[in-house]
Amino acid sequence: MNRKMLSYVLAVGLFFALVPLSAKKMSVPGLYHYTLDNGLNLFIMENNAAPLAFVMVTVRAGAVTQSPENVGLFHLYEHMMFKGNAKYPNQPATIAALNEMGISDWNGFTAVDAVSYYFTVPAGMVRNGLEFWSYAIRTPLMEEKELANEKEVVVSEITANMTNPGRIMYAALGKHLFPEKPWRLDTSGTVEIVRGATAEQLRNIQGEYYVPNNAAVFVGGDVQHDEIYRMVKEIYGDWKKTKEIPFDSVPTKTPFASIQKFVYPDARSSDNFVQTGYYLRGPDAETDAADTYGADMWGYLVKKPDGAYKSLLLSDEALSIPDADYISGYYSTERASGRIALSSVMLNDGSPVKKTERWLEVVQTKGIPLMKTESFLGEKLIADAKTMMENADYYAVETAEGFLTNLSSVWASSGLDYFLGYEKKMNSVTGKQVRAFVEKYIEGKNGMFIVFVSPSVYEKNKAEFSAAGYAEINADNAFWWKEN
Repeated sequence: MNRKMLSYVLAVGLFFALVPLSAKKMSVPGLYHYTLDNGLNLFIMENNAAPLAFVMVTVRAGAVTQSPENVGLFHLYEHMMFKGNAKYPNQPATIAALNEMGISDWNGFTAVDAVSYYFTVPAGMVRNGLEFWSYAIRTPLMEEKELANEKEVVVSEITANMTNPGRIMYAALGKHLFPEKPWRLDTSGTVEIVRGATAEQLRNIQGEYYVPNNAAVFVGGDVQHDEIYRMVKEIYGDWKKTKEIPFDSVPTKTPFASIQKFVYPDARSSDNFVQTGYYLRGPDAETDAADTYGADMWGYLVKKPDGAYKSLLLSDEALSIPDADYISGYYSTERASGRIALSSVMLNDGSPVKKTERWLEVVQTKGIPLMKTESFLGEKLIADAKTMMENADYYAVETAEGFLTNLSSVWASSGLDYFLGYEKKMNSVTGKQVRAFVEKYIEGKNGMFIVFVSPSVYEKNKAEFSAAGYAEINADNAFWWKEN
C-alpha cells in the first residue's frame, strides 16, 4: 500500500555516534550496524521487551526514481511481492508461509524515496522471516495472470485517491512545486500506465534498483545482533551487487516567478476555521546535505511554543489564532524533493480572504525577517532546540519497530554517511547556519500559498477569492497527468 503522504518522518532528531561500519555498537541503545561485502546494509536493534522480532527490507527507490513511462510501477511491483516467488509458487502458498510463521499482519509501502516490506514474527521465527523476504524480493515470479489481477487492485487505489481530500491536496502540491517532474512525487501513477505495465518493465525495475547495494535489512526486538548478522550474511550474501544505481537530476528550487495563490475547498475543514499553508522548495539530501542541518534547526525554532515566530502571529489580533498549537512549520528532508512549510489555523470570524491575505502579509513582511534576528536564532534558543531534539530521541527508541521504520526512511532519503554523521553536524549548528538557510531558501523566494476552507465557506466567498487572484484546487486540476 502507499505510505501515508506528508508523513515527513525523523529526518531530524536522530543522534548517533560516528562509528566504523562493522560489528560495533552505536550510541542508540541496542543498535548495531553492519555492511555486507555485496553492499547490503544491516541494522539491528536489540530490545527484549517482548518475544517478537520486527523484520523489514527497504530499497532506495520509489516515486523519486520514476520516469513518465513507468510512474506507478514501483507501487505495482510492491504488490507483486506477495504473489509468488521461487520458493512459494503462488499467493496461497505465500499466505500459508506467513500463517505458519504466526504472522497476522504483513505489508509493504511505496513512498517517495523508498519501498519497504515488513512484518513482525515470533522471535524464534526470525530466520524464517529473513528467508521469506529474501525469496519475495529477489525471486518474484511476475506471473501474467497475477500481474493482470494486481493491476486492477492498483487501479482501484488510483481511482480512490482521486476523491481523497488529502491526496488531492498533495497532488496539487507536487504538480506546482515540481513542475518539471511532478511524477517524482506520485507513487500511485496513472490508470493507463499501470494497466499497460508488462512483466518486462517490472523486471527492469528489479535489475536496476532491487540490488543489495541499494537496499537495507532492519531487524529489531528480542534478537542477538551477532546471530542476526550470521543469518543475514548466509541468506543474502550471494545477492549480486551492481556497479551503479541510476538516479536523475534534482528539480529546480525556484519554480515560481511570483507567489502562486490557491484556495482548496477541503471536505475535512470546519466552517469555523480557515487554514493557511505557505510552501517552498527546500534543500535536497542528494545535493544540498550541508544545508539540511540549518533547515532542521530552523524547524525546531519555528515550532517553539513560546518562540518569537509564534509570539508574533499570536500577537496580531486580526488573525485570531486560538493558541500556539495552531501555528506550525516544518522542513522535510527528502532525497530530491525537500519542502518547507509554514501554516496556521485561524478562526473564521470575518472575511476569510482578508484574513488569509493578512496572514501572508505578516509572514512575508515580519515573520521571515524575524527569522534572521537574535530573538529567533540566538545562541541560547539554539541550545534549547538541541535539548528538545535530544528529548525527542528518548521517545524515538521506545519500540524497535517504530524506531527502525523511521530509520529506514532516513537511510533511504539521506544515505548512510548522513545518518552516521548527523549528531556531530547538528551539535555544531549555529545561528549563522540558520540565517543562511533562511536567506537561501525562504527570504525573497516565491512560494505556493494555499488557503483551506470548508466547501460551504468557499461557496459563500468564491467571488472574493477569485477577485483576489486565487485559483481553485479540485480533483479535476490537481493531478499532473489529467491535463495531459
